[in-house]
Amino acid sequence: MSYFELISFSIFLPYIAVILSFTVGFLRLKTFSSSEKKSTANNIKLSVLIPFKNEEMNLPVIYNNIKKQTLNKEFFEVIFINDHSEDASEFILKDLIKSDTNFNLITSQQDKTGKKQALKTGIDEARNKLIVTSDADCYHPNTWLETIYNYYSEHRAKLIISPVIMNGVGFFGKLQALEFLSLTASTAGAAGLNKAIMCNGANLAFSKSVFNEFEDALNMNEISGDDVFLLHSVKKKYPKDIHYLKSNDAKVTTDSEKSLKYFLRQRIRWASKSSSYRDFDTITISLIIFITNLLLVLSSIILILMPEKILFISSLFIGKMIIDSVLLISAANYFKQIKLLFFIPILSIIYPFYIVITAFSGLLTKQIKWK
Repeated sequence: MSYFELISFSIFLPYIAVILSFTVGFLRLKTFSSSEKKSTANNIKLSVLIPFKNEEMNLPVIYNNIKKQTLNKEFFEVIFINDHSEDASEFILKDLIKSDTNFNLITSQQDKTGKKQALKTGIDEARNKLIVTSDADCYHPNTWLETIYNYYSEHRAKLIISPVIMNGVGFFGKLQALEFLSLTASTAGAAGLNKAIMCNGANLAFSKSVFNEFEDALNMNEISGDDVFLLHSVKKKYPKDIHYLKSNDAKVTTDSEKSLKYFLRQRIRWASKSSSYRDFDTITISLIIFITNLLLVLSSIILILMPEKILFISSLFIGKMIIDSVLLISAANYFKQIKLLFFIPILSIIYPFYIVITAFSGLLTKQIKWK
């Protein structure tokens, strides 16, 4: 066995262990059914925070989604936080909520810009003990808030991570949706092992009192990562009180990016915060995943110089695809996205190059705006 093959195997073994453990964690999570868990703890109330900037097209949709929630409106308030929109968002929203007493609109202070500042403003204004966050460009089932409400009533977790799924339209959209599904599955799998490493602010719930225990829970120095930095803050103090709410009744859906430019800008923004991570699990797993994909990129270059290695290098790509498929099939089956599995071979070829490019770009790029 050559040194190259030996190094490749030594890199792949930790990756295999990570993905298989995520699969075990995902399968260990029990589905929570809101219809079977009707809470009588009427003293619990929610504050739903929706930060937005230039979302005039999406605000009527999310407003109608929240209006149709099955949870009694006595148990929640909704706070929209305007982060200095330059379109008609504020005027449209004011007209929409004018007759709704549990809907409110506030605006970030002039010197407070960005999503994190908007969230902090909303949390300060929130009147209730449980904060639920989402994004203005998401779609919510009617059972969304009731499911979170009932889950919190039963488990009283400090932080609740809930599923976010992507709608993919067209070839590029389907690839994005499959890649996003891998993130959702990994998020759930890690949380199922009590090793939460990711979450998504589009569907997150946490105790306001716990948030206020930290001086800078969102890491205001970083433009991106309000959700992950909050997760890391809570995890450091309450590692056993972070739950994943595995339920299609609480599933939030978002649309894929319409162009490669905006997709890459979003992913580079996500990657840019990684240098500020301090959580051991997140750093370790991120390094394992990055190094594995870097190996595949370098292997492709080696193939040009050493074409006789084609069988071994092909086996690396195929082996990784098979291991990834174990997790993806479990998640696609649960979240009803089976059709995305047809795109696994294509994504398996593209993914290593995309990961390496966005990782290096994120480390070198710091000034990326939220909107």
